Amino acid sequence: MNSFLVDVNLPKYFSYFNKEHFEFVSDINLKMTDTEIWNYALENNLIILTKDVDFFNKFLVSEKSPKVIYFQLGNYSLKQLYTYFEINWSKIVLEIENNRMIIAKEKHIECIR
Repeated sequence: MNSFLVDVNLPKYFSYFNKEHFEFVSDINLKMTDTEIWNYALENNLIILTKDVDFFNKFLVSEKSPKVIYFQLGNYSLKQLYTYFEINWSKIVLEIENNRMIIAKEKHIECIR
């Protein structure tokens, strides 16, 4: 079972994240830098969930990286986000098994090994 680290730019009180295998940066330390989040995920074998492009950029230049699911969805309402997850979450979780980076876009999902 995968475990996830939810960045502060995603809603904490979102039903998909309120399960056993989700940790929240906001519960660990709201002042964590991106590098600290990155290292924490690496050390604890967590998949980062984020809307922050900095994690995508760091992934591109890093030799060692945690798995990252980068949501490029804009400013979705909770209802829109819920609908997106209803349609796409199982696909995303399946793809992260064999890929290091998932770029979750409105119309499609991109994978990077």
